[in-house]
Amino acid sequence: MGELDGRIAIVTGAGRGIGFGIAKRLCEAGAEVIIAEFRQELGDEAVKSLMDSGHKAHFQQVDVTNAESVEALAQAVKSQYGRIDILVNNAGLAEIGPTETFPLDKWNLQIDVMLNGVFICTQAVGRVMLEQHKGVILNISSIGGLGAWPMRSAYNSAKAAVISLTENIGCEWARRGVRVVSVAPGVTRTAMLQQLVDEGIASLTQYNNRAPMGRVAEVEEIAKVVQFLVSDRASYITATTVTVDGGWTAWGNLPL
Repeated sequence: MGELDGRIAIVTGAGRGIGFGIAKRLCEAGAEVIIAEFRQELGDEAVKSLMDSGHKAHFQQVDVTNAESVEALAQAVKSQYGRIDILVNNAGLAEIGPTETFPLDKWNLQIDVMLNGVFICTQAVGRVMLEQHKGVILNISSIGGLGAWPMRSAYNSAKAAVISLTENIGCEWARRGVRVVSVAPGVTRTAMLQQLVDEGIASLTQYNNRAPMGRVAEVEEIAKVVQFLVSDRASYITATTVTVDGGWTAWGNLPL
């Protein structure tokens, strides 16, 4: 018996990376997971992988920046299961570059996906949860939202806003049965990180040296914390952000 047996969970951007790791972890804990993904090929592949492992998973295509698309997702899940227990707002992307030459369309895209998308999904699914007087919404923010990372003004601004949004809505809905929490991962070993390393934009060696624990995070380490926060074990935790960064944020100094 898993601690999330029978729970219905939606994870956005769960086709790969941290999102897929979270979906997998929730499935292993007994939840039935809806992979809410923009790219159908990623969603189909994720669902196949989970189902091949004996888990209950389904794909629902969604554009988190489109309110009609998100509302359709929320209503489809509610219609099929009668409720929504967990929402993980994970969908995101990373575009970096000098602020003085950063294209406005890339700024708008990141804000649209990682801030507006979180609000739109929280609003649509939150209405269902408020009706049932129960539910957990977990936002994936970032340690980038807690301080300065040059050339990441759009990404970090969006993530900082998500941390604030978590606090505001978490307090607003605290007496109505809905918890809203956030996880701020540190640098994590994903395909996106590897792409940045391959393109020479990032250095895994430098990241490892900067982290007090001497290494970047593994996806499973982020997913474990998410499982805890959406479970009943975290019943008195809301309107706050938990950093999972190996001490990165606390160590505000030169590399060790």
